[in-house]
Amino acid sequence: MRFGFRKAGWAGMGLFAILLAACGSTATTANHSIPSGPISVGELLPMTGAESFVGQWFLHGIKAGIYAVNSNGGVDGHKFSATLEDTAGDPVDAVTALQTLLTHSPVVVFGPSSLSIEGVDKSFSTDHVVDLMEGGATFLDHMTFPYVYRVFPSDSVLLTGEAYYALHTGCSTASLMYTNDANAQAEVPPLVKAFTGHGGHILSNQQIVPDQTSYLSEVQVAFQGNPQCVFFHADPQTASTLFANVKQLGHMNVRFITGDTGASIQLANAMGLSTASHWLTGMAGTTPYGAANSAFLNAYQAVWNTNKPLPASPAMYDAVVIAALAMTAAHSTNPVVWRPYITKISNPPGTACYTYPSCVKLLKAGKKINYQGASGNEDFNQYHNVFTPLQVVQFDTSGKLHTIYTVTTPDLNSYY
Repeated sequence: MRFGFRKAGWAGMGLFAILLAACGSTATTANHSIPSGPISVGELLPMTGAESFVGQWFLHGIKAGIYAVNSNGGVDGHKFSATLEDTAGDPVDAVTALQTLLTHSPVVVFGPSSLSIEGVDKSFSTDHVVDLMEGGATFLDHMTFPYVYRVFPSDSVLLTGEAYYALHTGCSTASLMYTNDANAQAEVPPLVKAFTGHGGHILSNQQIVPDQTSYLSEVQVAFQGNPQCVFFHADPQTASTLFANVKQLGHMNVRFITGDTGASIQLANAMGLSTASHWLTGMAGTTPYGAANSAFLNAYQAVWNTNKPLPASPAMYDAVVIAALAMTAAHSTNPVVWRPYITKISNPPGTACYTYPSCVKLLKAGKKINYQGASGNEDFNQYHNVFTPLQVVQFDTSGKLHTIYTVTTPDLNSYY
């Protein structure tokens, strides 16, 4: 009943907005007013379970974004107030977590991740709550969920970048070692298509059961044909055992290529930094815009007392800024009203702006803006996805992440 009331409420407000708009500018302005008091926002994240490290990545970015908005006047003077619910990285648990979160009447939800989005993707439209999420799930590549927006490139883009990097740096024969969960296995077809479609050859495709005590048999099969590299996907705990078995059998002499989790110090530590500095690579967004990155780092420093952000946190920072700018542009916190403004403030044409206060200033002056974020241009296509160049990254022995290769947009387009 709670959700039925909520849906009817927002739907009624949306109809009311249309009727008022027909009555004149004074009525429209009244409808677009922002209620007094804090603005409720939701954080729907995997804080426990195998993907808990991803939850920390996202939370760090969200909190930095909330600080950037609130310390610069909020949305027309009203600050964000966040409530966190744990999905445990599970689509079933995500349903309960979202139901609990909705009791706080959030106008926007940040998260969840790929492992849990499938449980709730349709709910955001049903309840008329905007969702800004980060996760590579390939089934979202052509999504038709009007209230869901993805602020970081799909795994299919990352996987295309992995294939391009492998083939252009001497790896034409590879094995696959991916965990057997649906999210990981969904990455296999686009990777295989990009790799084999441009001359690569797959020697073995091993499905890994997470959290086992040994993967010796899988490693033996994967390395029978002497692959020049290994594409893989696994959580740090599973990867630790897998890498130990690879070393035990004397095969830690080829590159292990993975996606954005390869930018995780947890995964590098699972291999061992001295080894990872030679044989482990991950994927990340390209170097951000200077002003956007500086604003992000300043906010991150203020919240977390460090200017070394966790992976994936810049995109979630951008998600918060985008939501606040869309509400500001719409003069409303009603998701039915402000949702269409997401692409209006993010996509060209418009005056480029890189920080929350500078973008708000332009909006107040009546300008059309094009927000350029800390994680990239944040230009959404018709499927509410973004598409940016990529960097291949690797940790050194001190734990510092370095870019070792860049896959440009034309590179990706040539393979995608």
